[in-house]
Amino acid sequence: MSAGLCPFIYQPVPNTEHSPLPLKKLTYCFTLPGGPEAAEIARDNARVSLSRHMLANIMLPALQVVGELTAAASLFAPGQALYVHLRWRDEDDSLRTIVWDPHPRTHADPDSTATCIAHRKRQLMLLARIIRECGGVWGLSDPAATSEGTRVWADLPRSGAANYARQPL
Repeated sequence: MSAGLCPFIYQPVPNTEHSPLPLKKLTYCFTLPGGPEAAEIARDNARVSLSRHMLANIMLPALQVVGELTAAASLFAPGQALYVHLRWRDEDDSLRTIVWDPHPRTHADPDSTATCIAHRKRQLMLLARIIRECGGVWGLSDPAATSEGTRVWADLPRSGAANYARQPL
């Protein structure tokens, strides 16, 4: 079997039914509608992606991070498109998760901005705890000059996440 858009280019398609993929290829992006089902859909997508890259040992905290970030974004942008990005970072052996929503990061009134950021951080208290337990970091990024919205990211180091996942419930 082969795949390709041009009939003159032959690219064999490997049997990937049980083939693990290398970590350096772990980079997935998807868009989903904000709503009550968003966190579940995001976790399902992340579960498949992480499984294919043989990261079962960090699955629990990784899915918690994806779910918490997506659920919070859904609250700030109900019914609007959310963007989820998963990427493996070789430089620090960690999984970076980014969730973007169209709710503005800054508001016209600085007090409103501070209140909004504080509210979002309260929504992410469980995320903060998970990341701290795993030895990772997280934060809200300032919007790019050409975009609006809010981007929240979390870096989950493999060793800390694996230790966290092994703890008894």
